[in-house]
Amino acid sequence: MTARTLDTPTMTLPPRARPAARLSFRGWLFNLAFNAVSRRMMRKSHGTAATFDVEDARTKLRSGESRMTAPPPGMQVTRVKGAPGAADWVTVPESEDDRTILFVHSGSFIFGQSKLHLSLAARICAMTRATALAVDYRIAPENPFPAAVEDVADAYEWLIDRGRAPDRIQILGDSAGGGIALGALLKLRERGASMPAAMTLLAPWADLTLSGRSILTNAHRATITNNIEILMISRELYLQGHTPADPVVSPVFADLTGMPKALIQASTADVLLDDSVRVENALHRAGVDVTLSLYPPMPHGWQRLSALLPESRKAVDEIGSFIGAHFERPNLPRDDTRQRGEERV
Repeated sequence: MTARTLDTPTMTLPPRARPAARLSFRGWLFNLAFNAVSRRMMRKSHGTAATFDVEDARTKLRSGESRMTAPPPGMQVTRVKGAPGAADWVTVPESEDDRTILFVHSGSFIFGQSKLHLSLAARICAMTRATALAVDYRIAPENPFPAAVEDVADAYEWLIDRGRAPDRIQILGDSAGGGIALGALLKLRERGASMPAAMTLLAPWADLTLSGRSILTNAHRATITNNIEILMISRELYLQGHTPADPVVSPVFADLTGMPKALIQASTADVLLDDSVRVENALHRAGVDVTLSLYPPMPHGWQRLSALLPESRKAVDEIGSFIGAHFERPNLPRDDTRQRGEERV
């Protein structure tokens, strides 16, 4: 089977990938409006990392996200006491104590956890009868690499120390949180820790060298949330001189042997699409059971908009099915002959 191509011949996808469906009319309308706003906002340069006003950007992001937040019924958020770092328990009426999702939010390494992230975690908990530990990891520039990675690794070990079995824990990382989650798992492997049952990566930012081809081939589709200027500023604020080629920073360069089963979701329009493709390739080479699921052109982080868009609801349904299935069955080795289809403390 030959690899399919996107609308540019320079980007190829593995034949294992689940193909993207057609964009819905509502999704098309949303893209039209969102892209128009993004183009208007991107006319003004954000400058450099030295001149970028982080606090102003955080205030504007919180304001925008507050208008898109629709928490599911019964969502409860409780600050964790006694954890090694900041974190929240996220529960819904369906939550069970022996199913834990370690949730690692997005935010370009410089934006903190928001109600939009917690709402996504709660929706997934409702589908999987799980409880989420949402790690409010330290962010840059106040806390550069490796603070975030260490916080997530420490949160996982804290769960284990308090009696959670690794096969009753799954990790979910969104965008920058996907790269952080992979980096934390690499650190945990180094420490000899047992891996969680599975991991879910939502358009992971896993290459901070920004060498993926989709950075260029999808540049015309970039939005205010993931255009090259913002990516470069965020990278500099996060790394502060550390090499972006470090495999813990950029897991596309890591040996991913021993990583848990994985679901990766990516939009074909994302400038970070190639990060998802390369992580899938690296996991597959390492013998890890991995599914790359592609979605039609949607803005980066579209899964958080499940109250608005059918593509978002479909993505969250797929996440829920994957996580739920791996709480129900043991972590078996990959079978390459299989056919692929379209406790609170």
